[in-house]
Amino acid sequence: MTDVRRPAGYLCVARSCDPAAAVRRQTMLLAAAQRGWPAPAIYAEAGEDQQAGGYGPALRRLEAAITAGRHDALLLTAPGTLGDAEPLMHLLARCTALGVPVSFVMTTGAGASGAS
Repeated sequence: MTDVRRPAGYLCVARSCDPAAAVRRQTMLLAAAQRGWPAPAIYAEAGEDQQAGGYGPALRRLEAAITAGRHDALLLTAPGTLGDAEPLMHLLARCTALGVPVSFVMTTGAGASGAS
């Protein structure tokens, strides 16, 4: 997948000022670099923005951007950290239908990343 030119990354954090937010962003950047991708556009959902299930406006913006063809790959934090499965499954189905590869990133510890 080295031909990726417009990746996106989606992550959820407890609060926008949460120190883990910076670590998770850095982990996303590292994961993209390890795949030979440019830095992803990050869509971050903070706890104060999340609705029931853990999703909010950032997920809607991301899905709209993918549907419009603005991203050709997606990095996601590990599924267990993202909340309710239904919105995530909808996003993954949309990516599959559009041929947008999805890769999961582990954001544990000091920001170690794992490939899917």
